[in-house]
Amino acid sequence: MKYFADTSLKRSEFLFSLYVKRGRLLGEDMNFNNSLELTQSQKLIMTTQLKQSLSILNMSKLELEEEIKKESEDNPLLEVEKNNEINWEEYIKDIGNSRPIDKSELYYNSDNDLNLDNIIKNTPNLYENLHLQINLYKINKKDKEICDYIIDSLDDDGYLRIDEKEIINEFNINKDRFENCLEIIQQLEPIGVGARNLSECLIIQIRNLGIDNKLLETIVYKDLDLIGKNKYKEITKKYNISMQKCINIIDIIKTLDPKPGRICSVENSVYVQPDVIVEKIEDEFVVYINESDNLKIRISNFYEEILKNSKYDESAKNYIKEKLNSATRLVKSIESRKSTILKIAQEIVKNQKDFFEKGEKYIKPMKMKDIAQNLDFHESTISRGVNEKYMMTPFGLYKFKYFFSNALETNDDNLTSSVSIKKIIQEMIKSENKKKPLSDDQISKILNDRGINVARRTVAKYREELGVLSSSKRKLY
Repeated sequence: MKYFADTSLKRSEFLFSLYVKRGRLLGEDMNFNNSLELTQSQKLIMTTQLKQSLSILNMSKLELEEEIKKESEDNPLLEVEKNNEINWEEYIKDIGNSRPIDKSELYYNSDNDLNLDNIIKNTPNLYENLHLQINLYKINKKDKEICDYIIDSLDDDGYLRIDEKEIINEFNINKDRFENCLEIIQQLEPIGVGARNLSECLIIQIRNLGIDNKLLETIVYKDLDLIGKNKYKEITKKYNISMQKCINIIDIIKTLDPKPGRICSVENSVYVQPDVIVEKIEDEFVVYINESDNLKIRISNFYEEILKNSKYDESAKNYIKEKLNSATRLVKSIESRKSTILKIAQEIVKNQKDFFEKGEKYIKPMKMKDIAQNLDFHESTISRGVNEKYMMTPFGLYKFKYFFSNALETNDDNLTSSVSIKKIIQEMIKSENKKKPLSDDQISKILNDRGINVARRTVAKYREELGVLSSSKRKLY
């Protein structure tokens, strides 16, 4: 046990000596003597603390993790706390009398911790994934080289955009051999890679699904432009089929992926961890902070001994005091952030109980100033507290800002939120007659008939925010 304690002490002393040396080399003022009066110093500290607290509150979870990483690298007193750190003394005590110690067990590699960041880092990209698959195929060496060359020639979407003659000339092969190698690539996952155009990409996916439909393939090859323009009536006339059959074909096409390579792209994916989690326990909704290991920091106890130990000079002790003040401010700012976010989240749940019980259609109008008044906070504090913060709810992941919306009057003097109205509009459009889609004016009238006063221009604004096309562009001809 003494061995581990000595190792820890030596490491801390070594780190400390490096920081002291670096401070002197960089010209940092190790004495920290200044001419400020005590009251002025206290005021300065308060100002620094407040400024840092507001900055930390405004950060997203990812930004805060980066800030903690940067501060811990700059400040020897800060340590990132890990839930799964091994308590060596307890570990040896527990297993010492039961079995011999495997030497490998005395080393813990946090890089092997199973978390999303490590999964993403260790997930092969499109090209690595395809190379791994092609290695499993029993093909001759030259065909393997051709296949590897084709894989490396694909773009990020999984398409072969270069001229096939380039590959044929590079390997001095005929077109048939090239096609055979390309066909092997087109059998790999994700299905659809190796296509030379959109039509071929979709056909590969259709055949992989086991769909034997020549009409479907013909439409995909020849008339994707008509589908893109919603000119279904032209398709029915051209192929002498019913509108229902045409719609069935279109529905199949809509399930296909036009960019199959993107599924392997980490860069184009956004991974969000919720800041808070809301769960229903019995009849009550409980809100709690979702803490990740990267957000847990502590101040090292080792440096308390330095302040007490007479062998260190005053400049070193003053350096430690300054770093201790800096570390304390950061820890306080993070704790303040957690407390503020939790209070805001609890207030959101309290005010939006119908949403948490029934879903999006039941969200109520709510403004940041309402929450600010209830919590006795400044509105700017609420704005910082909801910025880029996420909440995991029984209905999925939502931004805090989602729950804030303007109020619109109803005929019975009640108020409804813009979010719930958007949801109603979305459902109306989803169930409309595709041959006679609802215009913005018609939607406005229907809403007014339901007692919700919404002008046509407001409907148009909400529709555009939902990413829904106008009625003329939604119409099936």
